[in-house]
Amino acid sequence: MIGWFFIKGWKSMRLEAMSLHIPHGLNELLADLGAGENGFGGTSVHSGELSLEQYLQKCIDMADETKALSGFVHQTTFWVLDESDEVIGMVRVRHYLNESLKERGGHIGYYIRKDKRNKGYGREVLRLALAELRKIGETRALITVDMDNIASIKVIEGNGRKLESEGQSADGKKFGRFWIETI
Repeated sequence: MIGWFFIKGWKSMRLEAMSLHIPHGLNELLADLGAGENGFGGTSVHSGELSLEQYLQKCIDMADETKALSGFVHQTTFWVLDESDEVIGMVRVRHYLNESLKERGGHIGYYIRKDKRNKGYGREVLRLALAELRKIGETRALITVDMDNIASIKVIEGNGRKLESEGQSADGKKFGRFWIETI
């Protein structure tokens, strides 16, 4: 768990590593996320592939290199909790990059519930995720974002980076690549 951080002088939030503890508001978050949005994939709970408990255990296991699924980069998933301990988002922090993630995917993916956007949470979530990445030894983070996702680009720029390069996915969608020094 990470300590509390205050946003715009009055709101606070923190990251908490995913566990079997189900935070308040999780059903709303998962319903809001659905199948995914803006490059942040949905969950196997939404698709009905796994129960909530199975999904949580799978995410916990992905943080342990010895338990991560073959062919996948291990990652830690964090809940984003607001001042009332309600979950308002989630963050995935990949511990390293394989060749595929170096091209498209990067180290960090974040999602903020739609009703909590435009309140400063995204910028702070990315800053906290960068600090988590630094704890595991990474000095730079690759963030990739769809070029039509203006809000996420502003979050990245708010953390001190400008676009370094662009790519195009197989379906023709343009994405940007940003390298950010970890805190």
